[in-house]
Amino acid sequence: MSITVLRPATTNADHDWRLRGNCLDVDPDVMHPDDRNHFGEQEAKKICAGCPVATQCLKESFDLRDWHGIRAGLTGNERRNLDPTNPPKRCKRCNAQFVPRLDTQVRCRTCARLADGNRAKGAKR
Repeated sequence: MSITVLRPATTNADHDWRLRGNCLDVDPDVMHPDDRNHFGEQEAKKICAGCPVATQCLKESFDLRDWHGIRAGLTGNERRNLDPTNPPKRCKRCNAQFVPRLDTQVRCRTCARLADGNRAKGAKR
């Protein structure tokens, strides 16, 4: 049986910061609330408040392009909008500025939903 290491540490100190996080003893589901659960999101953000390793957590989120859950007191969308390696694009349909979720995304969320809705209507005919 082999073990795959996705991101090897150069030293043990590289992973030590996780042991100092406010979320260390918290159920992971608490830090990954449902997108529609505003109360859960706020509770997770409270856990991050004042965390001594929030900077490392945020950096790792950018490095891994991890936009799920609450990290460093920010939602995935908030982190994605701050990511210096993920610059805004212009929507091909309406020319609005947006931060893409995927490298291949060419439409803002509104235009993408509109296009998806039009495809669904066409399929029902």
